[in-house]
Amino acid sequence: MTTARTRRAVLGSVGSGLVGGCLQSGQRSPTLTMGVIPDVDPDTAIEQNTELATYLESELDMTVDLRTTTDYAGLVQAMTAEQVDLGYFGGVSYILAHHRANATPIVVGSKSGTIDWHSVLIAHESTAVTSMEDVKRTADSLDLVFGDPLSTSGTVMPTYYLRRRHDLLPDRAFKSLTHVGAHDAVAETVTGGNSDIGELNARIYDRLVETSSDDGTITEVWRTPGFADYPWAVNDSLGEGTVSGISDAFISLDENGRDGILGQQNVDKYVTTGHEDFEALGDAVRMMGLLNDDKN
Repeated sequence: MTTARTRRAVLGSVGSGLVGGCLQSGQRSPTLTMGVIPDVDPDTAIEQNTELATYLESELDMTVDLRTTTDYAGLVQAMTAEQVDLGYFGGVSYILAHHRANATPIVVGSKSGTIDWHSVLIAHESTAVTSMEDVKRTADSLDLVFGDPLSTSGTVMPTYYLRRRHDLLPDRAFKSLTHVGAHDAVAETVTGGNSDIGELNARIYDRLVETSSDDGTITEVWRTPGFADYPWAVNDSLGEGTVSGISDAFISLDENGRDGILGQQNVDKYVTTGHEDFEALGDAVRMMGLLNDDKN
């Protein structure tokens, strides 16, 4: 049985900025480095994945070194530099990791029978914005806040659908556009009245609503259509047996009754996935100029 030991560290020299909540027994070998994007603040990201890391140690008989990054791009860099073996990516950051490092998705979370995720647009009560018609009519007077620039549900897909469905270019249509990083930071920025409207992951927003004492400071305005997001992907250097073991461990969470871990991951169970499930994100990724067309 291993003991969780939290520390701060920088991994490697590629500027990936990995900070760790490192789980180490000091006796077990080999080590699997597990990186997670900071879709919430880094301490919370470590906390939400510590029990999962301990479970994987037990199932795989390996030491699991759990780490997060200072931003989404950092995890892509870490995977490219082979500093991460197993990564929890957003859909867009996965696309970049696949493009640059041949990362392969192995499992994705399912909730209420679907693997789709959504982005939600919220507004501060002071704006009196309650519909997309209100947003379009008053866009030039609204401050908009997004998450990390590479966040699928916090920036890329909201931008895609605002442009394609509502003819709104976020960096031009609104009074201002600011990126604040994690989804909970988006919610806090709007709730605190420091921005008029914001986009964040809908499941994270729903959890915040369930656990918050907020009395109506913010209003849900709109949800995007569903899209693929949040795969666990492996480095191309991992052996087939290790990859199979990791996949089996995730899928077994449901049948093993590990509801606590699944709840922390905001899913009901994990199912197998492949790159084809994320190919539909390519249009949005290219629209944002994140990939060169000659590197399909």
